[in-house]
Amino acid sequence: MAAEIVYPKIRLGKREIDIFPYWIGLLVVGILFGLVGAFIAFKEGLHVTGLSNQVPWGLWISIDLSAIALGGSAFVFGAIIYLLQIKRFESIGKLAVLLGFLGYSAAGMVLLMDLGQPLRFWHPIVYWQPHSLLWEITMCVVLYLAVLLAELIPVVAEHPYFEAHPWQDRYKILKTLAGLAQKVSVVLHKIGPVLAILGMTLSLLHQASLGATYSVLYGRGVWFNQSAPTQFVFSAMSGGIALLFFMSVFVFRVMRPGLVKDEALYDVARLAGGSTLLLTYLRFWDWAVTNYYSFDRQISLQTQLLDTVAPYSASFWLGQALFPVIAGSILLAAKQVKNFRYLMAAATIPVFAAVLTRWNYNFVGLIAATSYDPFTPTVRLFSYTPTWVEFAGASLVISYWLLVFSLATRYLPFHGEYHRKH
Repeated sequence: MAAEIVYPKIRLGKREIDIFPYWIGLLVVGILFGLVGAFIAFKEGLHVTGLSNQVPWGLWISIDLSAIALGGSAFVFGAIIYLLQIKRFESIGKLAVLLGFLGYSAAGMVLLMDLGQPLRFWHPIVYWQPHSLLWEITMCVVLYLAVLLAELIPVVAEHPYFEAHPWQDRYKILKTLAGLAQKVSVVLHKIGPVLAILGMTLSLLHQASLGATYSVLYGRGVWFNQSAPTQFVFSAMSGGIALLFFMSVFVFRVMRPGLVKDEALYDVARLAGGSTLLLTYLRFWDWAVTNYYSFDRQISLQTQLLDTVAPYSASFWLGQALFPVIAGSILLAAKQVKNFRYLMAAATIPVFAAVLTRWNYNFVGLIAATSYDPFTPTVRLFSYTPTWVEFAGASLVISYWLLVFSLATRYLPFHGEYHRKH
Protein backbone atom coordinates (compact mmCIF):
# COMPACT_ATOMS: atom_id res chain seq x y z
CA MET A 1 0.00 0.00 0.00
CA ALA A 2 1.37 3.45 -0.94
CA ALA A 3 2.14 5.85 1.83
CA GLU A 4 -0.05 8.92 2.13
CA ILE A 5 1.56 11.99 0.58
CA VAL A 6 1.73 15.02 2.87
CA TYR A 7 1.76 18.37 1.09
CA PRO A 8 3.98 20.91 2.89
CA LYS A 9 2.24 24.15 3.86
CA ILE A 10 3.26 27.41 5.50
CA ARG A 11 1.30 29.10 8.26
CA LEU A 12 0.34 32.77 7.95
CA GLY A 13 -1.44 33.74 11.11
CA LYS A 14 -4.27 31.25 11.52
CA ARG A 15 -4.22 30.18 7.87
CA GLU A 16 -2.24 27.36 6.30
CA ILE A 17 -1.33 28.03 2.70
CA ASP A 18 -0.24 25.49 0.12
CA ILE A 19 2.67 27.24 -1.59
CA PHE A 20 2.87 24.66 -4.39
CA PRO A 21 0.78 26.64 -6.96
CA TYR A 22 2.84 29.78 -6.33
CA TRP A 23 6.08 27.80 -6.59
CA ILE A 24 4.96 26.29 -9.91
CA GLY A 25 3.99 29.74 -11.15
CA LEU A 26 7.45 31.07 -10.33
CA LEU A 27 9.08 28.21 -12.21
CA VAL A 28 6.85 28.80 -15.23
CA VAL A 29 8.02 32.43 -15.27
CA GLY A 30 11.63 31.19 -15.16
CA ILE A 31 10.94 28.89 -18.11
CA LEU A 32 9.29 31.66 -20.14
CA PHE A 33 12.23 33.98 -19.47
CA GLY A 34 14.59 31.19 -20.51
CA LEU A 35 12.69 30.54 -23.72
CA VAL A 36 13.17 34.18 -24.73
CA GLY A 37 16.93 33.84 -24.23
CA ALA A 38 17.03 30.50 -26.06
CA PHE A 39 15.12 31.97 -29.02
CA ILE A 40 17.59 34.85 -29.30
CA ALA A 41 20.55 32.45 -29.06
CA PHE A 42 19.10 30.25 -31.82
CA LYS A 43 18.23 33.24 -33.98
CA GLU A 44 21.38 35.35 -33.57
CA GLY A 45 24.03 32.72 -32.81
CA LEU A 46 26.63 32.46 -30.06
CA HIS A 47 27.91 36.01 -30.55
CA VAL A 48 25.10 37.17 -28.22
CA THR A 49 26.90 35.31 -25.41
CA GLY A 50 30.10 36.26 -23.62
CA LEU A 51 31.97 33.36 -25.23
CA SER A 52 34.95 33.89 -27.50
CA ASN A 53 37.66 31.93 -29.30
CA GLN A 54 39.83 32.32 -26.19
CA VAL A 55 37.07 31.24 -23.76
CA PRO A 56 34.76 28.98 -25.81
CA TRP A 57 33.26 27.20 -22.78
CA GLY A 58 31.32 29.17 -20.21
CA LEU A 59 28.30 29.16 -17.94
CA TRP A 60 26.25 26.75 -20.04
CA ILE A 61 28.87 24.00 -20.23
CA SER A 62 29.47 24.32 -16.48
CA ILE A 63 25.75 23.74 -15.87
CA ASP A 64 25.86 20.83 -18.31
CA LEU A 65 28.71 19.06 -16.51
CA SER A 66 27.27 19.86 -13.08
CA ALA A 67 23.86 18.42 -14.04
CA ILE A 68 25.51 15.22 -15.25
CA ALA A 69 27.59 14.97 -12.08
CA LEU A 70 24.62 15.53 -9.76
CA GLY A 71 22.74 12.73 -11.51
CA GLY A 72 25.50 10.30 -10.57
CA SER A 73 23.45 8.56 -7.88
CA ALA A 74 21.39 6.77 -10.55
CA PHE A 75 24.11 4.35 -11.66
CA VAL A 76 25.27 3.78 -8.07
CA PHE A 77 21.85 2.80 -6.75
CA GLY A 78 21.02 0.84 -9.87
CA ALA A 79 23.94 -1.42 -9.00
CA ILE A 80 22.99 -1.51 -5.30
CA ILE A 81 19.38 -2.52 -5.92
CA TYR A 82 19.61 -4.85 -8.92
CA LEU A 83 23.12 -6.27 -8.66
CA LEU A 84 23.65 -6.36 -4.90
CA GLN A 85 19.94 -7.06 -4.32
CA ILE A 86 19.61 -4.61 -1.39
CA LYS A 87 15.88 -4.02 -1.78
CA ARG A 88 15.41 -1.68 1.20
CA PHE A 89 16.86 1.07 -1.02
CA GLU A 90 14.23 0.46 -3.70
CA SER A 91 12.21 3.65 -3.12
CA ILE A 92 15.38 5.70 -2.79
CA GLY A 93 16.62 4.12 -6.02
CA LYS A 94 13.49 5.30 -7.81
CA LEU A 95 14.24 8.84 -6.68
CA ALA A 96 17.84 8.38 -7.86
CA VAL A 97 16.56 7.41 -11.32
CA LEU A 98 14.45 10.58 -11.40
CA LEU A 99 17.44 12.72 -10.43
CA GLY A 100 19.58 10.99 -13.04
CA PHE A 101 17.02 11.52 -15.80
CA LEU A 102 16.57 15.17 -14.86
CA GLY A 103 20.32 15.74 -14.79
CA TYR A 104 20.99 14.22 -18.19
CA SER A 105 17.94 15.71 -19.90
CA ALA A 106 18.90 19.13 -18.50
CA ALA A 107 22.41 18.62 -19.86
CA GLY A 108 20.94 17.87 -23.27
CA MET A 109 18.93 21.10 -23.16
CA VAL A 110 22.05 23.09 -22.32
CA LEU A 111 24.07 21.50 -25.13
CA LEU A 112 21.35 22.31 -27.63
CA MET A 113 21.81 26.00 -26.82
CA ASP A 114 25.59 25.76 -26.54
CA LEU A 115 26.12 24.20 -29.97
CA GLY A 116 27.12 26.59 -32.70
CA GLN A 117 24.89 24.62 -35.10
CA PRO A 118 22.00 23.32 -32.93
CA LEU A 119 20.17 21.77 -35.88
CA ARG A 120 23.10 19.39 -36.29
CA PHE A 121 22.73 17.85 -32.83
CA TRP A 122 22.08 14.47 -34.46
CA HIS A 123 25.35 14.40 -36.41
CA PRO A 124 27.42 12.45 -33.82
CA ILE A 125 24.89 9.62 -33.94
CA VAL A 126 25.17 9.32 -37.73
CA TYR A 127 28.73 10.52 -38.42
CA TRP A 128 30.93 8.49 -36.11
CA GLN A 129 34.27 9.81 -34.83
CA PRO A 130 35.55 6.81 -32.81
CA HIS A 131 38.90 8.46 -32.03
CA SER A 132 37.27 11.46 -30.35
CA LEU A 133 36.65 11.55 -26.61
CA LEU A 134 33.79 14.02 -27.08
CA TRP A 135 32.11 11.68 -29.57
CA GLU A 136 32.39 8.79 -27.12
CA ILE A 137 30.93 10.99 -24.38
CA THR A 138 28.06 12.04 -26.66
CA MET A 139 27.17 8.46 -27.57
CA CYS A 140 27.35 7.30 -23.94
CA VAL A 141 25.15 10.18 -22.77
CA VAL A 142 22.55 9.53 -25.49
CA LEU A 143 22.44 5.80 -24.71
CA TYR A 144 22.43 6.34 -20.96
CA LEU A 145 19.58 8.83 -21.25
CA ALA A 146 17.63 6.11 -23.07
CA VAL A 147 18.43 3.67 -20.23
CA LEU A 148 17.28 6.21 -17.63
CA LEU A 149 14.04 6.73 -19.53
CA ALA A 150 13.46 2.96 -19.53
CA GLU A 151 14.10 2.89 -15.78
CA LEU A 152 11.83 5.88 -15.18
CA ILE A 153 8.78 4.46 -16.98
CA PRO A 154 8.01 1.92 -14.19
CA VAL A 155 8.29 4.72 -11.62
CA VAL A 156 5.73 6.84 -13.48
CA ALA A 157 3.48 3.81 -14.10
CA GLU A 158 3.11 3.41 -10.31
CA HIS A 159 0.77 6.40 -10.29
CA PRO A 160 -2.77 5.34 -9.28
CA TYR A 161 -4.08 6.77 -12.55
CA PHE A 162 -2.68 3.76 -14.43
CA GLU A 163 -4.64 1.35 -12.20
CA ALA A 164 -8.02 3.02 -12.04
CA HIS A 165 -9.45 6.42 -12.88
CA PRO A 166 -12.95 7.65 -13.86
CA TRP A 167 -11.59 8.93 -17.15
CA GLN A 168 -10.58 5.38 -18.11
CA ASP A 169 -14.22 4.29 -17.91
CA ARG A 170 -15.31 7.28 -19.95
CA TYR A 171 -12.57 7.12 -22.61
CA LYS A 172 -11.62 3.60 -23.64
CA ILE A 173 -8.49 4.81 -25.40
CA LEU A 174 -7.08 6.02 -22.09
CA LYS A 175 -7.81 2.66 -20.50
CA THR A 176 -6.01 0.90 -23.35
CA LEU A 177 -2.99 3.21 -23.09
CA ALA A 178 -2.85 2.81 -19.31
CA GLY A 179 -2.93 -0.97 -19.66
CA LEU A 180 -0.20 -0.85 -22.28
CA ALA A 181 1.94 1.36 -20.04
CA GLN A 182 1.61 -1.11 -17.18
CA LYS A 183 2.59 -4.03 -19.43
CA VAL A 184 5.65 -2.15 -20.65
CA SER A 185 6.46 -1.28 -17.03
CA VAL A 186 6.38 -4.96 -16.02
CA VAL A 187 8.74 -5.91 -18.86
CA LEU A 188 11.17 -3.09 -18.02
CA HIS A 189 11.10 -4.07 -14.35
CA LYS A 190 12.02 -7.66 -15.24
CA ILE A 191 15.04 -6.54 -17.26
CA GLY A 192 16.08 -4.13 -14.48
CA PRO A 193 19.41 -5.93 -13.85
CA VAL A 194 20.34 -5.61 -17.53
CA LEU A 195 19.46 -1.92 -17.50
CA ALA A 196 21.50 -1.48 -14.29
CA ILE A 197 24.59 -3.04 -15.88
CA LEU A 198 24.17 -0.95 -19.05
CA GLY A 199 23.61 2.20 -17.03
CA MET A 200 26.62 1.65 -14.80
CA THR A 201 28.88 0.85 -17.77
CA LEU A 202 27.78 3.84 -19.85
CA SER A 203 27.89 6.22 -16.89
CA LEU A 204 31.38 5.16 -15.79
CA LEU A 205 32.62 5.42 -19.36
CA HIS A 206 31.45 8.95 -20.03
CA GLN A 207 32.14 10.29 -16.52
CA ALA A 208 35.74 9.11 -16.85
CA SER A 209 35.98 10.38 -20.42
CA LEU A 210 34.86 13.84 -19.32
CA GLY A 211 37.88 13.96 -17.03
CA ALA A 212 40.09 12.49 -19.75
CA THR A 213 39.01 15.30 -22.09
CA TYR A 214 40.76 17.76 -19.79
CA SER A 215 43.66 15.50 -18.88
CA VAL A 216 44.83 15.28 -22.51
CA LEU A 217 44.73 19.05 -23.01
CA TYR A 218 48.35 19.88 -22.35
CA GLY A 219 47.76 23.52 -23.18
CA ARG A 220 45.48 23.83 -20.15
CA GLY A 221 48.54 23.48 -17.92
CA VAL A 222 47.22 23.50 -14.38
CA TRP A 223 44.62 20.79 -15.06
CA PHE A 224 46.89 18.53 -17.11
CA ASN A 225 46.91 15.35 -15.00
CA GLN A 226 46.19 11.67 -15.47
CA SER A 227 43.92 11.30 -12.43
CA ALA A 228 41.16 13.51 -13.85
CA PRO A 229 39.05 10.55 -15.13
CA THR A 230 39.04 8.93 -11.67
CA GLN A 231 38.30 12.23 -9.98
CA PHE A 232 35.32 12.89 -12.25
CA VAL A 233 33.83 9.49 -11.42
CA PHE A 234 34.19 9.96 -7.67
CA SER A 235 33.04 13.57 -7.92
CA ALA A 236 29.81 12.38 -9.55
CA MET A 237 29.38 9.76 -6.83
CA SER A 238 30.06 12.26 -4.04
CA GLY A 239 27.88 15.11 -5.31
CA GLY A 240 25.19 12.85 -6.75
CA ILE A 241 24.68 10.73 -3.63
CA ALA A 242 24.81 13.82 -1.40
CA LEU A 243 22.06 15.44 -3.49
CA LEU A 244 20.08 12.19 -3.36
CA PHE A 245 20.31 12.13 0.44
CA PHE A 246 19.22 15.78 0.70
CA MET A 247 16.21 15.20 -1.55
CA SER A 248 15.39 11.84 0.08
CA VAL A 249 14.98 13.46 3.49
CA PHE A 250 12.46 15.88 2.03
CA VAL A 251 10.60 13.26 -0.03
CA PHE A 252 10.61 10.37 2.45
CA ARG A 253 10.51 12.13 5.83
CA VAL A 254 8.42 15.23 5.07
CA MET A 255 6.09 14.21 2.24
CA ARG A 256 5.97 10.42 2.71
CA PRO A 257 6.78 9.78 6.37
CA GLY A 258 7.32 6.13 7.16
CA LEU A 259 7.86 4.93 3.58
CA VAL A 260 11.63 4.67 4.06
CA LYS A 261 13.21 3.91 7.40
CA ASP A 262 15.68 6.36 8.89
CA GLU A 263 18.35 3.63 8.91
CA ALA A 264 18.24 3.50 5.11
CA LEU A 265 18.63 7.28 4.90
CA TYR A 266 21.58 7.12 7.30
CA ASP A 267 23.22 4.57 5.01
CA VAL A 268 22.78 6.89 2.02
CA ALA A 269 24.43 9.67 4.02
CA ARG A 270 27.30 7.35 4.90
CA LEU A 271 27.80 6.47 1.23
CA ALA A 272 27.94 10.17 0.40
CA GLY A 273 30.40 10.80 3.23
CA GLY A 274 32.70 7.94 2.29
CA SER A 275 32.84 8.90 -1.38
CA THR A 276 33.42 12.55 -0.43
CA LEU A 277 36.38 11.70 1.80
CA LEU A 278 37.88 9.43 -0.86
CA LEU A 279 37.47 12.14 -3.49
CA THR A 280 39.10 14.72 -1.20
CA TYR A 281 42.04 12.39 -0.65
CA LEU A 282 42.49 12.08 -4.43
CA ARG A 283 42.10 15.83 -4.91
CA PHE A 284 44.81 16.55 -2.33
CA TRP A 285 47.34 14.24 -3.98
CA ASP A 286 46.44 15.65 -7.37
CA TRP A 287 47.21 19.13 -6.05
CA ALA A 288 50.51 17.89 -4.63
CA VAL A 289 51.56 16.27 -7.92
CA THR A 290 50.45 19.24 -10.00
CA ASN A 291 51.78 22.02 -7.78
CA TYR A 292 54.17 20.85 -5.05
CA TYR A 293 56.13 18.14 -6.89
CA SER A 294 55.88 19.75 -10.31
CA PHE A 295 58.69 21.76 -11.86
CA ASP A 296 56.40 23.29 -14.49
CA ARG A 297 56.69 27.04 -14.06
CA GLN A 298 53.62 27.63 -16.20
CA ILE A 299 51.41 26.10 -13.52
CA SER A 300 52.68 28.45 -10.84
CA LEU A 301 52.25 31.40 -13.21
CA GLN A 302 48.69 30.33 -13.98
CA THR A 303 47.89 30.03 -10.29
CA GLN A 304 49.35 33.46 -9.52
CA LEU A 305 47.36 35.11 -12.31
CA LEU A 306 44.14 33.37 -11.26
CA ASP A 307 44.61 34.54 -7.67
CA THR A 308 44.76 38.14 -8.91
CA VAL A 309 41.29 37.99 -10.48
CA ALA A 310 39.51 35.46 -8.24
CA PRO A 311 40.07 33.55 -4.96
CA TYR A 312 41.21 30.50 -6.91
CA SER A 313 43.58 28.99 -4.32
CA ALA A 314 41.15 29.74 -1.49
CA SER A 315 38.34 28.05 -3.41
CA PHE A 316 40.43 24.89 -3.59
CA TRP A 317 41.52 24.77 0.04
CA LEU A 318 38.10 25.71 1.38
CA GLY A 319 35.65 24.40 -1.21
CA GLN A 320 37.46 21.22 -2.27
CA ALA A 321 39.57 20.31 0.75
CA LEU A 322 38.61 21.64 4.20
CA PHE A 323 34.81 21.84 3.99
CA PRO A 324 34.45 18.49 2.15
CA VAL A 325 36.53 16.77 4.84
CA ILE A 326 34.28 18.21 7.54
CA ALA A 327 31.10 17.39 5.63
CA GLY A 328 32.30 13.92 4.67
CA SER A 329 33.16 13.13 8.29
CA ILE A 330 29.72 14.28 9.49
CA LEU A 331 27.91 12.26 6.82
CA LEU A 332 30.04 9.20 7.48
CA ALA A 333 29.01 9.39 11.14
CA ALA A 334 25.31 9.80 10.27
CA LYS A 335 24.19 6.99 12.60
CA GLN A 336 25.91 8.74 15.50
CA VAL A 337 24.78 12.27 14.55
CA LYS A 338 21.11 11.29 14.01
CA ASN A 339 20.10 14.86 13.26
CA PHE A 340 18.74 15.29 9.77
CA ARG A 341 19.07 19.06 9.83
CA TYR A 342 22.81 18.83 10.44
CA LEU A 343 23.15 16.02 7.91
CA MET A 344 21.25 17.95 5.24
CA ALA A 345 23.43 21.00 5.85
CA ALA A 346 26.52 18.82 5.50
CA ALA A 347 25.17 17.25 2.30
CA THR A 348 25.09 20.63 0.54
CA ILE A 349 28.90 20.86 0.68
CA PRO A 350 29.69 17.84 -1.58
CA VAL A 351 27.05 19.12 -4.00
CA PHE A 352 28.71 22.54 -4.05
CA ALA A 353 32.16 20.95 -4.35
CA ALA A 354 31.08 18.94 -7.40
CA VAL A 355 29.80 22.10 -9.10
CA LEU A 356 32.94 24.02 -8.09
CA THR A 357 35.17 21.31 -9.56
CA ARG A 358 33.38 21.50 -12.90
CA TRP A 359 33.50 25.29 -12.82
CA ASN A 360 37.26 25.30 -12.21
CA TYR A 361 37.96 22.67 -14.85
CA ASN A 362 36.12 24.76 -17.42
CA PHE A 363 37.59 28.16 -16.65
CA VAL A 364 41.00 27.84 -15.04
CA GLY A 365 42.94 26.81 -18.13
CA LEU A 366 40.98 29.19 -20.34
CA ILE A 367 41.17 32.34 -18.23
CA ALA A 368 44.91 31.86 -17.58
CA ALA A 369 45.96 30.11 -20.80
CA THR A 370 49.46 28.99 -21.71
CA SER A 371 50.93 29.74 -25.11
CA TYR A 372 51.80 26.95 -27.51
CA ASP A 373 55.33 28.20 -28.20
CA PRO A 374 57.66 25.52 -26.74
CA PHE A 375 60.66 27.88 -26.69
CA THR A 376 59.17 31.00 -25.08
CA PRO A 377 56.12 29.81 -23.14
CA THR A 378 53.98 32.55 -21.66
CA VAL A 379 50.73 32.72 -19.74
CA ARG A 380 48.03 35.14 -20.88
CA LEU A 381 45.01 36.26 -18.88
CA PHE A 382 41.62 36.40 -20.60
CA SER A 383 38.22 37.41 -19.31
CA TYR A 384 34.70 36.05 -19.56
CA THR A 385 31.40 37.55 -18.39
CA PRO A 386 28.10 35.76 -19.11
CA THR A 387 25.45 37.85 -20.85
CA TRP A 388 21.78 37.98 -19.91
CA VAL A 389 21.08 35.48 -22.70
CA GLU A 390 23.29 32.94 -20.94
CA PHE A 391 21.58 33.59 -17.62
CA ALA A 392 18.22 33.22 -19.35
CA GLY A 393 19.29 29.86 -20.73
CA ALA A 394 20.43 28.84 -17.28
CA SER A 395 17.04 29.93 -15.91
CA LEU A 396 15.29 27.72 -18.49
CA VAL A 397 17.26 24.59 -17.59
CA ILE A 398 17.18 25.05 -13.82
CA SER A 399 13.46 25.91 -13.83
CA TYR A 400 12.75 22.82 -15.93
CA TRP A 401 14.69 20.64 -13.47
CA LEU A 402 12.85 22.06 -10.46
CA LEU A 403 9.44 21.96 -12.17
CA VAL A 404 9.61 18.28 -13.13
CA PHE A 405 11.10 17.34 -9.76
CA SER A 406 8.37 19.27 -7.92
CA LEU A 407 5.59 17.61 -9.90
CA ALA A 408 7.12 14.15 -9.51
CA THR A 409 7.63 14.43 -5.76
CA ARG A 410 4.07 15.69 -5.30
CA TYR A 411 2.25 13.10 -7.40
CA LEU A 412 4.39 9.96 -7.78
CA PRO A 413 4.12 7.41 -4.93
CA PHE A 414 7.75 6.08 -5.11
CA HIS A 415 6.71 2.82 -3.47
CA GLY A 416 8.08 -0.59 -4.41
CA GLU A 417 7.60 -4.29 -3.78
CA TYR A 418 9.76 -4.20 -0.64
CA HIS A 419 7.64 -1.47 0.94
CA ARG A 420 4.38 -3.15 -0.03
CA LYS A 421 5.47 -6.18 1.99
CA HIS A 422 6.82 -4.23 4.97
